Amino acid sequence: MNLYKSRYNDINNPEVIIYSLSHGRFKKYEDTGQMDEYVDYISQGITGLIQSGAEIIALAANSPHRVLYELKQRFDIPIVSALDSAFHEAQRLKIRKGLLLGIKFTMQSTFYQERFKDGDIELITPDIHEQDIINDIIFNKFNGQTIDQSSINTLKNIISGYSVDGTILGCMRLPVFFNDQTVKVPNLVNTLDKHIEDILENAK
Repeated sequence: MNLYKSRYNDINNPEVIIYSLSHGRFKKYEDTGQMDEYVDYISQGITGLIQSGAEIIALAANSPHRVLYELKQRFDIPIVSALDSAFHEAQRLKIRKGLLLGIKFTMQSTFYQERFKDGDIELITPDIHEQDIINDIIFNKFNGQTIDQSSINTLKNIISGYSVDGTILGCMRLPVFFNDQTVKVPNLVNTLDKHIEDILENAK
């Protein structure tokens, strides 16, 4: 809530309700393509939040935005979209061709590309081998306390191998690998930070 206090000079920060879904079950539906079950499971969480008094919803991960349209069809409550957050930041940075990084489910889906088409922004993804490497870094190379420097170097090398004018971090874990100010990546879209800013703007 420090961002809220600093931005609005107000100690009356919004109340936050968290409904934490099982990552194992969540990932199982993603990996097996069980999208009906996926939507039902996310809907279970949203229903719980609404019953607890939530006035807006935020999906605290990028991959469930694959079914954002389906969720919006089920619920009248506003859902703050990380896709929109990333898209608007890419527009602000005047990105025309970007490299999308994320878990394999996100990189191998098209929901990011479809959203960015609205601004005539082309998104490409790393090759399959590099997707495996990035997926492993996201799930296995950060323990919540220390960051593997070799992973940072690997991500930078992957990015440098593509002719793009921006990079979209399409995973909420990826920004931790780019927090060091010595890590310079031109036109980096930090979806986590931008999504948080939009959540606060909608919750004030």
